[in-house]
Amino acid sequence: MIGSPEINKVIRKSLSPILKENDFNKLNTRNNWRWIDQCIWVLKISTVGNYFSDVSGWPPMSIYVDLGIYYVFIPSEEEIKKGTNGELLPKEYQCHLREELNCNLDQSKYTRHLDNPAERNRTDMWWVEPDGSNIEEVMEDIGKTFTENGLNWYINNTDLETAFTNIENEHNGYNKYYKAKYFAEYLKRKEKLDKYNHLFEQEKKRMDS
Repeated sequence: MIGSPEINKVIRKSLSPILKENDFNKLNTRNNWRWIDQCIWVLKISTVGNYFSDVSGWPPMSIYVDLGIYYVFIPSEEEIKKGTNGELLPKEYQCHLREELNCNLDQSKYTRHLDNPAERNRTDMWWVEPDGSNIEEVMEDIGKTFTENGLNWYINNTDLETAFTNIENEHNGYNKYYKAKYFAEYLKRKEKLDKYNHLFEQEKKRMDS
């Protein structure tokens, strides 16, 4: 059965060079970062694990890939890990905008036996056979999907105006208002700053009551 060391070896062989070509500064196999202007790009590669496998029928080494952008002008509400040179190393879940890569492979030959239709049709994961026989194909598709889709998402949301618009389109709530008020402040949008400061304080009072 394929294990983490074998998965990591293929990541370093097939995906890490693609990330390096696209200026990711710190490559740590499954956790990768790029610092650009006021943004930190984060890419995390995970396997679904045994519990999810038992529940869903997907093999435990099946892979999903999460993307995130952390904006350094937004004060963090929790501690952010720092590297040896003091650089911020946010986790993917700590990012202010998040996305996931989707599989382009036809995985029906693997998933058609699953009981749950939602599991048969999902595209946010790559099926990895227990013996690892398709891991090269999986990693090739992850690299292709990153290049064709993930990279565009990163580039688009490194433009702060685009990112601010996307944040404004999120569901109303504490997290949206918190991010939006700091975006408005950084972009010097006084009217928007007043708006989101007011909404944030209202939401905070509601949550505290």
